[in-house]
Amino acid sequence: MHTPICGVEIRTEAPFIAPAAARQKFPMANPPIQLSLQTDKSTPSLTPPVTPIAKDSHAPNPFHETQLTYFTDDLDLCLDSNNRHVEFGRGVWSTVYKARAKPSTLLGTPPSSPVTAAQVFAVKAPLRRDARPVLKAEAATLTRLTRLPNHEAHIVPYYGFHVEMCALVLSAIPLSLATFTEDQAELARHKNPMQTMFEPVQGPASFQDLARKLIAGLNWLHDVAGLVHGDIKPQNILLRETESDVFPYEPVFIDFSATVEIRSEDAPLDTTRASMSSFTPPFTAPEMLAALMCKEMAPTAASDVFSLAATLLAVATGDLLLYSNMNHRLRLEMARAGHQIIDFTRSGMSGCRVPRNGFVERIVKPAVVKDPSMRISTAEWLKLVREV
Repeated sequence: MHTPICGVEIRTEAPFIAPAAARQKFPMANPPIQLSLQTDKSTPSLTPPVTPIAKDSHAPNPFHETQLTYFTDDLDLCLDSNNRHVEFGRGVWSTVYKARAKPSTLLGTPPSSPVTAAQVFAVKAPLRRDARPVLKAEAATLTRLTRLPNHEAHIVPYYGFHVEMCALVLSAIPLSLATFTEDQAELARHKNPMQTMFEPVQGPASFQDLARKLIAGLNWLHDVAGLVHGDIKPQNILLRETESDVFPYEPVFIDFSATVEIRSEDAPLDTTRASMSSFTPPFTAPEMLAALMCKEMAPTAASDVFSLAATLLAVATGDLLLYSNMNHRLRLEMARAGHQIIDFTRSGMSGCRVPRNGFVERIVKPAVVKDPSMRISTAEWLKLVREV
């Protein structure tokens, strides 16, 4: 379905992440709204490609090209039974392929990366020529992030920039938060509803531990890296298994195509890295939706906080649309009034999982206030979630 809104064409199609083979019996009932998105439903996705964000091809990178981390092994793109390249997903700017590494055979090349041919990678390659600076900018961001302490706990493993393909080489992590949420929602339907109907679909302890880990990750991105993610949603969070007995996964952020630096209030906006050429309501902050026609705009730390709060509501209810019983246009109007997101969610089919004054509401409420300047900071938010 294509609906032009304020000059932006929104396409409602399938999400990038397809459930793993063991999860195919639970089809996605409520796929998230995506823009300009195509997927190959025959192939399970590992790391989803970005939601495409337009960039200025002359945008300055935070690192000079010679400072990028490079992937120096050759890559073998995996083929399916029809001898076609296996794609994990496709967007306006990029295609993500399944690949394996092999040592480079070219003379004079740097030593091979410390990987083995048995390892599976997600290779994010440009879909068209003008996408190359987009991926180079993201490579610069990932290079910067991987040089910071404790990055392993919060972002997808990044192995470097492949020059020949002009591609990002990333770890292939088999589970997204979107897929996990829908699986948990399906499992919750088979439990005794009288016992669990007022709890998050994955259970209260698991939800709170996940919320703490996600907020800690965003706090790291804001306070340590000094960056705004710009496109937080369940599809842009992957889950890596851990030995935790509460929430047995470690969430990591992916898709840094819309990332901008956090600047002082009087600094000029960096609008070269992101625009509203694509967005995903209701995870987009309402002030960003209100600025659809404004060229002088960029995501902020406060808009990131809102997006993560909306993500937590989706995780608690098991509904990736949040307003799944509404038509598309009405969902967009509700997203524009995002400060009412808790009430809107509570009026939905799974709204009983966000009871009034319950711990889910107490975690989310200070992060979705109407005035962005009054939203809780990530440091304060992390303290709150530990005390709830």
